[in-house]
Amino acid sequence: MRVCVSLVEDGVKEAVAAGLIAQAKGADLLEVRFDKMAKLPEDLSAFRKLTLPRIATLRTEGQGGSSQHGDEERLRFFRRAIRIGFENVDIEYDSPIIYRLGRELRSVGLICSFHDFTGTPSKARIIEALVTTASKGGLAKVAFRVNNVSDLKRLLEAARLFSLTGNKFVLLGMGELGEITRSMSGAFGSAFTYASLEKGKEAAPGQPDVDTLKALGDKPVITGLTGSPLGHSLSPVIHNAAFRSLKIPGQYLLFPATAAELPDLMYLVRELGIRGLNVTIPHKESVMRYLDDVDPLARRVGAVNTIVNKDGRLLGTNTDVSGLEKALLAAGADPRGKSALVIGAGGAARACGLVLERRGADIWFTNRTASRAQEVAKGFSGRVAGHGDVAHMTFDMVVNCTPLGMQGFPDELPVDPQVFRAGQWAVDLIYNPPTTRFLEEAAKHGAKTLSGMEMLIYQAMDAFETWTGQRPPYEAMAAGARTGQP
Repeated sequence: MRVCVSLVEDGVKEAVAAGLIAQAKGADLLEVRFDKMAKLPEDLSAFRKLTLPRIATLRTEGQGGSSQHGDEERLRFFRRAIRIGFENVDIEYDSPIIYRLGRELRSVGLICSFHDFTGTPSKARIIEALVTTASKGGLAKVAFRVNNVSDLKRLLEAARLFSLTGNKFVLLGMGELGEITRSMSGAFGSAFTYASLEKGKEAAPGQPDVDTLKALGDKPVITGLTGSPLGHSLSPVIHNAAFRSLKIPGQYLLFPATAAELPDLMYLVRELGIRGLNVTIPHKESVMRYLDDVDPLARRVGAVNTIVNKDGRLLGTNTDVSGLEKALLAAGADPRGKSALVIGAGGAARACGLVLERRGADIWFTNRTASRAQEVAKGFSGRVAGHGDVAHMTFDMVVNCTPLGMQGFPDELPVDPQVFRAGQWAVDLIYNPPTTRFLEEAAKHGAKTLSGMEMLIYQAMDAFETWTGQRPPYEAMAAGARTGQP
């Protein structure tokens, strides 16, 4: 992909130095954000030291920049930039300067830009913005704040329709969900995309750094996570650590979505060629109806936590099962022949039930809604313990499969702490925080504890291998998890 680095330094000397670094990093173009400078410079000759094509930008406040200069001062500045040799100028779509420069623009490239920092309009309005900016001549550049998955879908559809005109354009999505418009800029039809020189020097929300984009190349392996909320997730740092370790040009992104947005997200996975997704609460069950197939293990569990894109066909599988089993065995917590209590009745509880069944455990289920516990127990040869009765029963292992205690959820115990005893294993599938109240209470009673972090790493290893065909090192993913912890 072609990458333009936005230089946001506060002076000419600093901007030139940053530009030289950007050139060394493999940038294809350089944008100098003059509106970010403390004072608009008179002498621009130092920029001749830069050998890449340069873009002079003096973004107005109305379009998200910092420039408060009047039209006359802006006009004089752009004329200086053109005379000194800037190959391109970026001017806002509603600026009269475009017409006043007239013939002077014939010798340079005009980038006519439009920014909406609040949201993404209808598909028709996106196309209208592209047509308006393209009508000024030169390259059309439009950027919109992406607030949800449906916004992202409309951007892709509008870009594909506008590309039929043959006009060159750059389309950007701002914000976390918009990052894929930069990582897969070619798939959105953009002539190039924008990056920062380094983290912390972004010119717009969601702008990645040049090293990240150049490492991805033209055909990146894009994977990610969907669910809600996702702010607690360590999956991006874990998977991106694996990509780096194996030197695969890939990226793991977050795709927060509501249940109503799942069809749009599956459309994007197919159309963009996203290699696959992890699925977390609350979509592990509801996403199944939007897939082309679900493997027998996931169908029995009744939940999908991993989606694999095989040439446009979406297959649902479940690596929670293998992840939990490997985590238990690695910790020396084999449940074979042991009595185990599973707290919860959702997809995670069913995955746990299957693991315990395969290991030959004596399985008990409990849930605040008894009918749900009974339903799950039937599927895994288990028995039901009343939620208020478990404190008076004895178990060798207690597993929390509810979200209680997870970051973003109520910090409550899912069960009476009297269920814990010395020598017992207490397992929490929650990994953030790594030590929950559930585990703290268990430890106070002398139980051995196992955090959901180990399950997270092992299930992530299995998902990564399913998407890429390569097994990531445990050490790389574990190090990524430690890095991402608060």
